[in-house]
Amino acid sequence: MRREIATEIDIDATPARVWSVLTDFPSYAEWNTFLHWVDGRIVEGERIRFCFEMPRGFRFKVNATILNVTPDRALRWAGVFLTARLFRAEHYFELIPIPGERTRFSHGEIFTGPLVPFAWLILRTAGPPVYKDMNVELKRRVESSPA
Repeated sequence: MRREIATEIDIDATPARVWSVLTDFPSYAEWNTFLHWVDGRIVEGERIRFCFEMPRGFRFKVNATILNVTPDRALRWAGVFLTARLFRAEHYFELIPIPGERTRFSHGEIFTGPLVPFAWLILRTAGPPVYKDMNVELKRRVESSPA
């Protein structure tokens, strides 16, 4: 089983500027209501730990592995529940340059495994608004911060 949450927003800043805010994990608590904190190095193959919050105040602490780091372009990590065969969640951020020194920020998550239908009961309605809110918060942070 495979399901995906996919969102995007246009940001009035270069991909390099968006990247600098997106990868400043220590500052997440100042602006990000979805990913409260992320701890770890942004290096492919490294393990990170993070805390995310879904609606109604449900907070989860998760471990993941960085899969891809392409500065100013893409960041991906994946976490599993029990084993990757049962439930795998691959979170992605993509920065696409668009005319006028702007960036299309694509943000989502791909869920795979036989446990996905159970998780999807909550994720299909609760997930998209949380991801969209983070996009708006990132846009606000990038556009209001000095370059």
